[in-house]
Amino acid sequence: MDGNEVKAFKINTLSEAEIRAIGDAFADYEYADSERGMSYLGKGKQAVSDYICAYVRMAIKERVLYSTSENHEAFIAFKRSEHKMSARSAAGLLGTAAGCADFKNIGKAAKGFLHSEKGYGEILSKLKIPYIYVGMVAVTKPYQGRGYMRELLDIAFEEGRKHSLPVVLDTDAGLKKAKYEHLGMKCVTTRHLAKGVELYGMVYEPESIPKEWRSDVVMDDFRIMSGKNESIWDKFASVYGSFVTATPGNKKAYEAIYKRIRTVVKDKEVLEIATGPGVIAKQVAAEAKSMIATDFSEKMLAVAHRGEVPSNLKFEQADACDLPYEDNSFDVVIIANALHIIPEPEKALAEIRRVLKEDGILVAPNFIHDNKNRISGAFSKALSAAGVVFEAKWDADGFISFLEANGFKVKDSKELKSTIPMVYTEACIRLN
Repeated sequence: MDGNEVKAFKINTLSEAEIRAIGDAFADYEYADSERGMSYLGKGKQAVSDYICAYVRMAIKERVLYSTSENHEAFIAFKRSEHKMSARSAAGLLGTAAGCADFKNIGKAAKGFLHSEKGYGEILSKLKIPYIYVGMVAVTKPYQGRGYMRELLDIAFEEGRKHSLPVVLDTDAGLKKAKYEHLGMKCVTTRHLAKGVELYGMVYEPESIPKEWRSDVVMDDFRIMSGKNESIWDKFASVYGSFVTATPGNKKAYEAIYKRIRTVVKDKEVLEIATGPGVIAKQVAAEAKSMIATDFSEKMLAVAHRGEVPSNLKFEQADACDLPYEDNSFDVVIIANALHIIPEPEKALAEIRRVLKEDGILVAPNFIHDNKNRISGAFSKALSAAGVVFEAKWDADGFISFLEANGFKVKDSKELKSTIPMVYTEACIRLN
């Protein structure tokens, strides 16, 4: 399908007869004997048709309804995930839904929603991954069985290719699921809502989407994020990036760090240790030849996958004191604000010396301890209360001395003012 010209006709108005034809075409679908579909929630076919008609009116108002041509053979409604429905449209749709609903069955389905796994769109939203959501696909009766379903989906797929976004839809029938799979989608979630009522989460993934947004990675990240917090860093995974960069003082300091590191890593093979949610890696990787960013916490890495990730950046799980890389592998190794929380930081530095090339550079910004800084002290106490253990509390001179006592020669250092004071250091391996 990629590369074919796709034409979409945006619908600005339809007659009530045309709207009803869409509703009736949707409502007349014949489910398999073992299926009841989402019509289980309504008062029969007429209620389903009424709801779809209301949905079409809403889609026209929101300017998200398209057809295959000016002849209006078939219709598709889709929107970007960040596009929120207007309050008036939402109220109108909810009002119609209430009038169409079979309240005997809604309670059972609601229980199914609460206890089933999340839909794929919900998962993407939770992981802050943008997508295109298809809310309705309908081929009017005179044109059914003539290939218009493929044309409809191509309209949405083209939008996905254009913006490098996954295209998501939900369907409630096994035959519909099979049809969508035949047309290039795959099923990634199944929600069991009641007997004979399943909701299949389908996705089309253009080749251009970032690897971290592909469904196999997304589902694995969601599983990790939904799992039990095994460590204090798992617990902090979702908020750590904002914690270290959001305050005005920290933000300014980190911007200075990004600017400097970009010049250091330019066209180099780079390793980052204890990347956390990838705050530094995502800012500097584009300048590197290639970059691997590691962390011990799976949940930190799951958060790191969110948002835009440069194509030359890979996230991998690794122990700072037992790195899975060969000797002399990297031109630059970065470890930021981590050595003071590693139980045996000497082992981490030994591993860094091993994987760093002889002429390589260690970049090690680190929070420093300052008894005179009340704000810094308050943050330190808050972290300690939450369970973060500071294995070392260096001042700037003490941190530099620690690096030099463990085989490095500090070439450059600068104290940075921030909410928690930092010292930025660059060092090379001491060869004698």
